[in-house]
Amino acid sequence: MPRASLLQFALINDQAAATRSKLQKQAILGDYFRAIEHEQDLRLAVRYAGGLAFAATDERVLGVSGAIVSEAVLALLRIDPSIYYRTSVECGEIGEALGKLWPAKPQAAQELALHEIATAFDDLADTGIYDNKKGIVYALFSRCNHPREATYLAKIIFGDLRTGVREGVLQAAMAQAFDRPLGKIQRAQLMLGDIEEVALLARRDALDTAQFRLFHPIQFMLATPQESAQDAAAAIGGGQFFAEDKLDGIRAQVHKSGERVVIYSRTMDRIDESFPDVVEAIRNIGGEFLLDGEIVPWQDGKVLPFAHIQRRLGRKQLTRTMLRENPAAFIAFDILYRDGTLLIDHPLHERRAILERLDNGLLTTTITRVSSADDIERAFCLARDCRNEGLVLKDPDSPYSPGRRGQMWFKLKTHLPTLDCVVTAAEYGHGKRRGVLSDYTFAVWNGEPGDEASQLVNVGKAYSGVTDAEIAQLTEVFLKLSRARHGHVHAVEPKIVLEIAFDQIQRSQRHASGYALRFPRIKRIRWDKAPQDADRLARVIEIYESTHNFARGGVKEPAAEPTLFD
Repeated sequence: MPRASLLQFALINDQAAATRSKLQKQAILGDYFRAIEHEQDLRLAVRYAGGLAFAATDERVLGVSGAIVSEAVLALLRIDPSIYYRTSVECGEIGEALGKLWPAKPQAAQELALHEIATAFDDLADTGIYDNKKGIVYALFSRCNHPREATYLAKIIFGDLRTGVREGVLQAAMAQAFDRPLGKIQRAQLMLGDIEEVALLARRDALDTAQFRLFHPIQFMLATPQESAQDAAAAIGGGQFFAEDKLDGIRAQVHKSGERVVIYSRTMDRIDESFPDVVEAIRNIGGEFLLDGEIVPWQDGKVLPFAHIQRRLGRKQLTRTMLRENPAAFIAFDILYRDGTLLIDHPLHERRAILERLDNGLLTTTITRVSSADDIERAFCLARDCRNEGLVLKDPDSPYSPGRRGQMWFKLKTHLPTLDCVVTAAEYGHGKRRGVLSDYTFAVWNGEPGDEASQLVNVGKAYSGVTDAEIAQLTEVFLKLSRARHGHVHAVEPKIVLEIAFDQIQRSQRHASGYALRFPRIKRIRWDKAPQDADRLARVIEIYESTHNFARGGVKEPAAEPTLFD
């Protein structure tokens, strides 16, 4: 029985990448999956097409850096390293650079197979020794005879295929490959959290056997934004909804069974290492469950400024001092699984009753009932006065719909004024934006522009809010305005003004301004404004100190190395 090869995988995924049509992508992949004979190969083809080195429920990591790959391939290519690095920057990734630099060799009698890559990945995960890892990577690339093999081996290692294939496309491809209902594919994925295992069940016509398992993240149910209390009242149509404060923290999903507690963020990443105090508090609650809620900075029964919690993220070693000065708590607002019973199809009012019966000090949001614009406005003002981010309205009869917005949950947030900022640097993006300058660092004036001592000081970086056509236009402009290039980044003459919206202003030592915008996004390009028309630092401070800005309190981020343009 022939085994699935890397070359075949590469050529199929090139076909998928070449079309923007999701229907065509799923048809290409569906035909490919159907033709795979060996079940292990099907698992690996689905896994690698999704950009994973290991199964989604497997917590191992390759631990392979760009330096390891670069050293290994340079030893094989035997070219001037400057050519390799320049090509990687121009292509935006190592994989596509190898596609240009890799010499085509006569095809070997036995092509590199997907299962051989999986075996090498097991070895990579099992060793932490740099030279051992480099030797394994070298051996893998030495088996690549076609440039696209080298390209996709690098893409799989770095977990970024850039083919436009996401989980939804993979699910639809499976449904098409094995003639199964898409809804059953999606339900099995929700139950198992492992799309390659779902592929096997689809192939065996056994999707109905999928049973829910803890310790894999499921997508979060989302709320639809509303601009005002009147809009929200119109949306709920006179019905009676639950209202709860929208907390300013980190949306989190807590899984617990026995002594094991795992926390996932909205990006599906594990974050329990950053919150040992939260883990310990959850461990004291009896039974097994899956909770949805928010991790917030918390002290003496009050939510603290968000910057407290930000200091913990990404840190594996938390000192007692850091934990004491930046306390955190998990506040639950939903329960999705309890002692063997999946609850997502139960109405919210039943889930809340089950949630509130959990013991041992679990914090939960407070629910009030609203049905009119006046009710919503009062609840909103109370949330704002408690320094919370806004209000969430929920239909008491709503099931939990993972990953979806609809007419069952709504959110109403406070609004801060926008800022006009000057772009000081433009950076090449990733994926479909890898060839254009799509990420912009921006600044405000620390004095009056005419004053000799006045300078532009950075306050943030944004990449969302502009169209592809606008990005293409800005790329052309910024290349002409470029003062210097540092890798992917162009320092540009300060000529272009962007209107920036944001959720919050925080104190920050990462920017020369001393402040940073949280969740900035581009509202529009102010072609009508000159650089000197941009906002002043005094305006940033004024907003920071306003009652509507929840980063008040003088909390500072930890000291950090200055960025390239600070």
